[in-house]
Amino acid sequence: MGTYTDFSVAGYPLINSKSTVVPEVMTVFRESDKRVFTRRLGDRNPHIWGDAYADEADEVETATMYVCRTDAVIARLDVMGFTINRARHDFESGRQAKLATYQEWAKDEPGPPWFADEAQLIESLSFDTYLGALSQVLSECLRPKPFDDNEKPGLSSAIRYILDDNDDYLFGFFASDIRCLIRAVCEVVPKLSEVIQDITDLVDGGYYAPEEPVCQQSVDSLTLGHLENSNRIVLTEGSTDTQVLKASLRLLYPHLSAYYSFLDFDATRVPGGAGQLVSLVKGLAAAGIGNRIIAIFDNDSAARDAKRSLTQLRLPSNIAVLSYPDLEILRSYPTLGPSGNTNLDVNGLAASIELYFGSDVLRGPDGSLAPVQWKGYVEPMASYQGEVLGKAKLQTAFSRKLAIAEKDPADQVRQDWSGIDAILRVIFGAFEDEVKPAAPLDAL
Repeated sequence: MGTYTDFSVAGYPLINSKSTVVPEVMTVFRESDKRVFTRRLGDRNPHIWGDAYADEADEVETATMYVCRTDAVIARLDVMGFTINRARHDFESGRQAKLATYQEWAKDEPGPPWFADEAQLIESLSFDTYLGALSQVLSECLRPKPFDDNEKPGLSSAIRYILDDNDDYLFGFFASDIRCLIRAVCEVVPKLSEVIQDITDLVDGGYYAPEEPVCQQSVDSLTLGHLENSNRIVLTEGSTDTQVLKASLRLLYPHLSAYYSFLDFDATRVPGGAGQLVSLVKGLAAAGIGNRIIAIFDNDSAARDAKRSLTQLRLPSNIAVLSYPDLEILRSYPTLGPSGNTNLDVNGLAASIELYFGSDVLRGPDGSLAPVQWKGYVEPMASYQGEVLGKAKLQTAFSRKLAIAEKDPADQVRQDWSGIDAILRVIFGAFEDEVKPAAPLDAL
């Protein structure tokens, strides 16, 4: 007979499935979101169970579920490419296709067709109108058929459409992927609400073992057939860049860290440098690797010179070539050269990862910034290559700063993470302009 599991957003039961979870749905979670705890039967989601356990409400059970905050799910969906703009585009494309079908059918109808009212509704149903109706459905917890909530007086035609029998599209949302609907739902519920996949009954029914990594297995099953569901691979110029960005991503955006993988320089013994990164990008492009790959270079003369050869290639769309962003603090930065000490704009000339460590790391006890020293002349770029002095000392100071922040979030707030955050935002936006989390989330 089977056992059902429910996926809910802000308490609203959005998707149920029999005997197993929906793999695409599970991509919004990671194993770190798994929660196993004791709860009363009476504490089960009332929008799903109603008063089914009224007589045994105080009995306890071991609940197993995946739980994530809505704002984190939005950021994760954005990373995967399921932005609100994609949801809008998907909806509109599906709506136009449905209208085209009605138009074809109408050619064979001598009079007003039986589907005329529905065709008229679909024609007037914009994405924004749908979102407004969906918001009311969720906030009032109106249930779709076979429940009779759609017969309540005063409901708009859009709400009745959402609650009606929709065999082709769940809740009548035109989408090529269920995650577009999830993204739309998350857009209209409170951002601090919860997204939950409750698998308690599936564990109790023996469909999954209590310790089974259900989320990871679901992601793996999708990855085998479609590499776009796998992690984004971030390539940097060297091991320091990788260590800094990987640890900072974990600190500032813990809800996104599991969606990115970084090249392990130490394990693979891959040499560093801008030239080596260019060669690696070319090799991956030639090999036809399907993963989304983000190659991010330093913001200096050597990197700009090395990247020139990539501009002459037609790289596949799954490979993004980026650079560390310009920073305001670097527009007038102390430098040392043959002409003496002077403040210059070092963006694009000397901005290695160390210059993004934050002013609290770059400033010495006297308050002065660690200076950049000019090195060799890069003739194709008609500019000198600069390097901040005391790199090892700055890296040690950053490691201390990171350790302090990891120990106490209150200290993190007082630190300067603007430079590193700017790099991470460039990474987030590698494939979609929309992918820009507004700010690091509070601890989840």
